[in-house]
Amino acid sequence: MTPRQLSRLALLSLACALAPTPAHAAEECGPDACVSGAGWASGEQLDDSARAREAKRNRKNKDVQLTVQVANGRGSVFVDGVWIAPVPALYVPIKPGKHDLEVRDGERVIARGVLTIPKKAGEVSVRVF
Repeated sequence: MTPRQLSRLALLSLACALAPTPAHAAEECGPDACVSGAGWASGEQLDDSARAREAKRNRKNKDVQLTVQVANGRGSVFVDGVWIAPVPALYVPIKPGKHDLEVRDGERVIARGVLTIPKKAGEVSVRVF
């Protein structure tokens, strides 16, 4: 290879390495939260049978890392009605599929919605305002 071809190859490799992945590039924002790496339906909620179907359908899939942060204040993270962690909840393993996500400060609900995580996602980030 000539030096010119090597420099082009190096430049192309660097551009590919620095380009954001599609999961990180798209960010969906609702009235109370922004989500990157997954779909977000603000104010929605799954019923028990839909939650059970999603859990059964995705139980063999690889876990995705979920991070939840609140801009101002404090809160607790609930996924599918189960307490997960206080915020900031960093790198919590979660299966792909649809999940109820709720962030509460005591009895007050700060953010609620359905998080739709794709099977190929590696990391999902939720920022609550």
